[in-house]
Amino acid sequence: MRYTRIPKPILLWLLFVSGLHVGIISIGYAATLERVRAGYSIGGLIPFPVVVARENKIFEQLGFDLELINIPPTLAVTALVSGDLQYVIFAGTTLNAAVRGLPVKLVMVYNDRPLFSLMSRPEIRSIKDLKGKVLGIASLTSGESFLSRRLLKEAGVDPEREVVLRTIGNTPDRLAALRTGVVDATTLTTPVDIQAEALGLRRLVFMGEVLESITGGVGVSDRWIQQRPDQIKKIISGVFQGMVYARAHPRESVALIMTKWKLEREIAEKAFDLMLRTWSENGIASEQAVQIGIEESLKVSSSKQIVPPSRVVDFSFARQVYRELKAR
Repeated sequence: MRYTRIPKPILLWLLFVSGLHVGIISIGYAATLERVRAGYSIGGLIPFPVVVARENKIFEQLGFDLELINIPPTLAVTALVSGDLQYVIFAGTTLNAAVRGLPVKLVMVYNDRPLFSLMSRPEIRSIKDLKGKVLGIASLTSGESFLSRRLLKEAGVDPEREVVLRTIGNTPDRLAALRTGVVDATTLTTPVDIQAEALGLRRLVFMGEVLESITGGVGVSDRWIQQRPDQIKKIISGVFQGMVYARAHPRESVALIMTKWKLEREIAEKAFDLMLRTWSENGIASEQAVQIGIEESLKVSSSKQIVPPSRVVDFSFARQVYRELKAR
């Protein structure tokens, strides 16, 4: 086959026009995507459905360029109220803020069970063995400490009288205290609980199997509910689709956990399995879970006020999206 050599000036012009054409298409595509900002924390696996949806361009297919911003929970809710963020992936913090009177609400809960485990020294074999022992907590008002005390109480152990509560601090400090014997037990989030187990410590209970608790979800401002209900529905749809995608592609999901959370394969596989057990099918939490969350939040401030669930959650969007997706 004979090829005709194109003169260099013409070749350069064709390359320029071709590049310009591709650039116009790219710019045009980007211009059609609406920019949305969401606050989250990469520390644990709770935001995983959102990360999956973003990595697999599910939000783009829905018309959004979703920017995930790693930010402390309290600052995220403040940014939500100010309008600097449109969404937060902090369910518990959003609920607490709503109880305090801030104009925010939970519109979806996809973790309606805690992604935590009660871990202990090897010689502790059951929760009842914790009588007279030391339980390490982050603080007296932290979410994980409320979970620990609920768990002990339901197992017949009085957490206020039969256990010594010792404030240790954040997760790495609590793990170190458990390893060195400063405490006999503590609550650790996934995947740190799996890492602790590999170190020879004992998992007494995976809390996701025995407790209800609002852990992972989507929070928005009251103003955004009024202004952009259409967008909220699409974002919730994206999260649902992210969950479906993760379940349908377990190997790919484990690989994503390994990459994003810097974990070895064995730990990532176990973490993925535990995480799936905490996911809500319909994107909402039970009335009991919401009420428990409100009561625990009120305990932190020692408030006696009555806070109706309608002040902290609006699950109408999640219900509608779930019905629509299920009908497909």
